[in-house]
Amino acid sequence: MKKTFKSLLVIATTSILLIGCESYDFGSTGVDTNNPVEAIPSSLLTGAQSKLVGTVSLSGTATPSLYVQHLSQTQYTEESRYQTINFNWNAVGSGGGFDGSVNFYNKVLINLAKIIELNTNEDTKADVASYGSNNNQIAVAKLMWAYYFQWATDRWGMLPYSEAFGGVSASKAKYDSQEEIYDDLFTKIDEALAQMDNGAGPQGDILFSGDMTLWAKFGQTLKMNMAIRLAKVYPSSGGYAATKFNQAMAGSIASVSENIMFPSISNDAYDNPYQDDYVDLRRADECLSDVLVNRMDALNDPRLPMFGEPAITTGTFVGLRYGWEGAGSVPNDDVSFMNDDLIKNGERALPMYTFAQISFNKAEAALLGWISGSSQAYYEEAIAASMAQWGVSSADSDAYLLEADIVYDAANAMNQIAEQKWLALFYQPYEAWAEWRRLDYPVLTPAVDALLGNSIPVRHGYPAAERNQNQANYEAAVAAQGADGLFTKLWWDVN
Repeated sequence: MKKTFKSLLVIATTSILLIGCESYDFGSTGVDTNNPVEAIPSSLLTGAQSKLVGTVSLSGTATPSLYVQHLSQTQYTEESRYQTINFNWNAVGSGGGFDGSVNFYNKVLINLAKIIELNTNEDTKADVASYGSNNNQIAVAKLMWAYYFQWATDRWGMLPYSEAFGGVSASKAKYDSQEEIYDDLFTKIDEALAQMDNGAGPQGDILFSGDMTLWAKFGQTLKMNMAIRLAKVYPSSGGYAATKFNQAMAGSIASVSENIMFPSISNDAYDNPYQDDYVDLRRADECLSDVLVNRMDALNDPRLPMFGEPAITTGTFVGLRYGWEGAGSVPNDDVSFMNDDLIKNGERALPMYTFAQISFNKAEAALLGWISGSSQAYYEEAIAASMAQWGVSSADSDAYLLEADIVYDAANAMNQIAEQKWLALFYQPYEAWAEWRRLDYPVLTPAVDALLGNSIPVRHGYPAAERNQNQANYEAAVAAQGADGLFTKLWWDVN
């Protein structure tokens, strides 16, 4: 677990591809980021952060929310029936499912690596200090690096990592194990937290406007969430994951008001991506699933009107049968779509981490004996936090906690935590998918008309082009990890 990657961020200036982002209203960086003529740290950071939208929404692929059966597809049902196997991590053209919303290696990581290089190189660090203290720019870049790589490794598993930016082309880099990647990401987070100073925060920061106190909370929250992801690999109290969890807990977000949200603005290029689909393109490809609606109905869950809209035909909440080939025969007016504010409000912020999510983590940690305190108290705190996040009244929130299936049951506590977390992570697609895979609850039935396999996908397949462009390393990864398909469990996904 202690393998380090000292050369990970050593990159050749002459060979690096600098990628900015479109000019927009997230804060002036003083440059045209469409056509950067030199490496400007603020535009590099803005460019890297703008791609976060692909990690917190369905802008690249709807599969995470489909796999966990929060949503059903209304007409083009192939993704909910597991047809697409390979998902691209860069631009269009690499084959398989297109997920260019992040452009992981070719844009995001190169920008972050360049920020670190500019702020450590003796020839450039003094010049770029005008964009924020060197230490703080580096710290933010490392935290973003850790966030993005956790998101990616939790989708694909083993990834090109240690060699990806060390003078080796990413298309020829070896794949590192998830264990190695997670270990180095924890190191990156700890380094970032330790090197933050009282100097200015970075310019071009669209998340926290350079507020390093908020960046510290982000780092601890990220670390805590990563630690609970490893609970089945390292379940013991005082063990590797429990230690990381305890280190981060005090500094993580502590209230609903501290929820970490990715901002959206009215600019068409950077508004809520759901609005682009449901309003600008007039698409209606996903609606609430019958699985979600039926369970929330059974629980008298007051969040249902915040999650969705009543069906026009009946005025009631109606979920569409999940994974059904004939879904296109059902008129859109007969089913419930997501709440208009979620999909039609261009300025709706998107959750990255919420206090409800963190409180559920604590409830599980207490149950495992990792931390002191009552698992029941944290469980109830988490539910109340989710209710508050969605605008449910205190009276309705309190009533929900008295529902028979919601009242804490020590004998069934882990399943209760898992199911309530599954509900709370609605509108957080990748986190919902990751936690459902890890906790294996609620029990979901695979698509009734599945096109592939007889279980629910637990990973995304590598870009199809990897088989040819990086054949030797790709084959080594498959040999180590398992078949490059949708049903090979990741390292932390232990039953």
